[in-house]
Amino acid sequence: MTWRRGVLLFFAALTGALIPLIPTVQVAGAMTAPIELAGGLLRELSLSGPGGNILAWAIVLLAAGLPLLLLVLPPNRGRRHWEDIFLPASSLLLIGLAFCAANPSYLDRFFSSTQLIAAAVVWVSLLVFWGVLRLLRGMEEAPLEKLSGVLRILLVGCAALLVFAAASRGSGAVVEIKDFQQDWTLFLAVASVPEPTGLTADQFFVLALPLLELIPDLLGAWMLLLAADLAAALAREPFGEESVGRCVTTARWSRLAIQVTLVLALVINFVKLFWFDYLLGLVEISLDIPLIPLILSAALYLLCRCVQRGRELQEDNDSII
Repeated sequence: MTWRRGVLLFFAALTGALIPLIPTVQVAGAMTAPIELAGGLLRELSLSGPGGNILAWAIVLLAAGLPLLLLVLPPNRGRRHWEDIFLPASSLLLIGLAFCAANPSYLDRFFSSTQLIAAAVVWVSLLVFWGVLRLLRGMEEAPLEKLSGVLRILLVGCAALLVFAAASRGSGAVVEIKDFQQDWTLFLAVASVPEPTGLTADQFFVLALPLLELIPDLLGAWMLLLAADLAAALAREPFGEESVGRCVTTARWSRLAIQVTLVLALVINFVKLFWFDYLLGLVEISLDIPLIPLILSAALYLLCRCVQRGRELQEDNDSII
């Protein structure tokens, strides 16, 4: 793993671990503050007079028109396709958001803080959807080197997302134990019982289960990184010695990841089922099957086997010729 990937995964894990520590109210306030600030500035500008009102609308229309530039830029972008409808849709949504943000009565009537965040996420999603679909269309006639490069970026990005999600779940489990510790301390204070120091055995047991459940996600992220390295080797020479050798190693690790994931899932679900009544009073529990890590590991294992079989067929054909 290169240092760039290490840095990316580190910051993904750090960000995921910090998010559950931030109160939900503060997160919502931080996300809505820029929208409300922009709305306040537009409102002051609009109330300053006719010229200010025209300037405010000009700013809104200019910002809303920026996505539309993607319909004509770059000059050699080719003909338009159905996914381009996302661009005018994002412009219309931005105009609506700006109008409501500049008018507090409309903002209070149509948007709560949660709905305002959701509307902003939808606006960003429209642009992301357009970008993904345009990227896929541009890859239809791309050379092998470019396809491999884009594939490696997507695989490493997905690995970072899995690490982010795992760190967020683990941090959330720790926060939940901390909240339980505070409730237990308050109960002991009311009951005049001496407070125990550190984590009790029960709390450690409850904390260990969700932390063990993170291992399949981390294994899935590792499989994605292995797949990125394999994609680079396949792009250089699909059935060469380097590709086949990497396939052998990757297939072995993929099979091990599948075995570890299945054993962990079985043990953890058995523990939850056996101590269901006990755990139910301490933490929310559910019986889970880590499908995504299993599917990733199995798909990578089968891909490696396909490359190996292709190499064997190529060698047979060469021997016949």
